[in-house]
Amino acid sequence: MEDYLTLTDTARCLGMGLKEASREVEKAGLRTVLRQGRRCYLRSDIMEWLTREFGSLAAEKLAAAEQSNAETIGLDPSRLLVTDKLFGRIVFPPRVGTGSSMLRTMAAEAVSTGAIYDEKALLDQLIRREEACSTALRCGVALTHPLNVKQLYVEQSLLMLFRPPHPLPFGEEHGRLTALFFLLVFPEANEHLHVLARLSRMLRSDRFIEELLSAAGGDEMLDMIEEREKDLISRS
Repeated sequence: MEDYLTLTDTARCLGMGLKEASREVEKAGLRTVLRQGRRCYLRSDIMEWLTREFGSLAAEKLAAAEQSNAETIGLDPSRLLVTDKLFGRIVFPPRVGTGSSMLRTMAAEAVSTGAIYDEKALLDQLIRREEACSTALRCGVALTHPLNVKQLYVEQSLLMLFRPPHPLPFGEEHGRLTALFFLLVFPEANEHLHVLARLSRMLRSDRFIEELLSAAGGDEMLDMIEEREKDLISRS
């Protein structure tokens, strides 16, 4: 995905037609720039907006966005991507008491996988993202990611899930505590949006979240994630 996106690019990310995407973009009030005679949007603005927007889109629109972004980069939309990416990547940090310590733990664990090399740079990007706008959702889950993944050297895309010993204050706008933390580090923006849309659909189920919180361990959580993802794919 380029640094500047046309309306057509943006519509493809949303899985919408041009007219519908135009209405959504106008409503969001995103700034535009002229590039080669065309009105374009900054990639960073679009990514931040879509991250927020996915939390409120209707299920069918999320499914369309998920499908569209997968097709853009040649991913099989029927693949259990979330389940595959989380294999061996579910972490139960023993001593985490604050949002900042959670971010430090996430950065350290991400580097330990070998997918990312610079722990300090990743932590800085995670902090900047939370300062710009919290990634905590009302459902008690955070979809944490770097503010600008281009500032990082990423060996391979990474998805992790963290369940601390107890819920933490993490900046949710209504003051709700956060109990589950996903970390998304995807150099390819369309892959990031595909996974983000799928996770957003999966997390629409309160029962699913409660099951993850009560699971005995990582293997049980992964089984629940696989079941939930399969169910969504079968209904897409």
